[in-house]
Amino acid sequence: MTDEELHIKFQEAVEKASQEEQSQVPLELQLHLYAYYKRVIDEPYVSNRSFQTNDLRSAFKMNALIQVQQLTKNEARQKYIDIIEELYPRPW
Repeated sequence: MTDEELHIKFQEAVEKASQEEQSQVPLELQLHLYAYYKRVIDEPYVSNRSFQTNDLRSAFKMNALIQVQQLTKNEARQKYIDIIEELYPRPW
C-alpha cells in the first residue's frame, strides 16, 4: 500500500470513528486510538493541569502517548485503521 493510500484509509477511519458512539468502545481501545491519532498528527498531549492535579485520565493519556513514540507515523496510521476496522467491519 502506498503512503497516499494509507493516508486515505486513515482519513476514512477517522471519519468513521467520529460518527460512532465513543462510549461503546472499551476504554483501553479509546486510549490506543487517541495515542495513534496524536502520533500521526504529531501533536503530543501536554497539559499543565495534568501535572498540577491527580488527574488520572491525563496520566493514562500521557502513558499511551509514551508507548507509541517509537512508531513511525505510517505504523500508527495502520494500527489506528486496524482497530477501527475491527470495531466497525467494512463496508461503511
